[in-house]
Amino acid sequence: MKMEEPTSEALDSAIPVGELAAGKSVLVRGPAMSGKYDLLLRLLSALADCSLLVSTSRQHSGARSDFAAYGDPDCFGVVDCASRVQGQDDGGGELVRYASSPKNLTEVGVKFTDLVDRFQDDGVEHVAVGLHSLSELLMYSNTEQVYQFLRVLLAESGGMNWPTVAVIDDDAAGEEAVTTLTQPFDAVITTRRDEDGRSFRYRESGIGPTEWVGF
Repeated sequence: MKMEEPTSEALDSAIPVGELAAGKSVLVRGPAMSGKYDLLLRLLSALADCSLLVSTSRQHSGARSDFAAYGDPDCFGVVDCASRVQGQDDGGGELVRYASSPKNLTEVGVKFTDLVDRFQDDGVEHVAVGLHSLSELLMYSNTEQVYQFLRVLLAESGGMNWPTVAVIDDDAAGEEAVTTLTQPFDAVITTRRDEDGRSFRYRESGIGPTEWVGF
């Protein structure tokens, strides 16, 4: 089933895409089925011509197919943390790196850096980084370990002025973990779902949130 895409008007009215593209980071948080993954893919497409996704539970082929509805799948790299857990490893091309599982954060970080190097070797100067999702990482590691991993990843991408978008499920992670893992980000997008459909609001550090915007 094709995912509903957030409209450009909705993003432009509430999210400073140009500012984020200059190397800022944003966390997309909310309950299940509230459009977090859709917003992640839409933002990756809007923030740069090429993207790099750390995918903790979705195999690279599925993630690339999802992204094709939003941007160029031929310039979409994936650190695939799911395939080997499921006993699969089918190559995937030059823009795929396999981690054995989401449990080994050190290995995930190494594969991320390896894929960063690949983009740079290809002459790609600006890449949008995605991480889906932090709540999946919390199933295997404690909050402090995920926090330290996140700080390293954000430092690496931010050092190259590459924007980063990460996702966390509020219900799965719990409020204490979400509060801790929000701290390293420049901005937060909160999503919700009610009888009127899906909506989000955007908040930067030290600035109050926007009004809720439907999408």
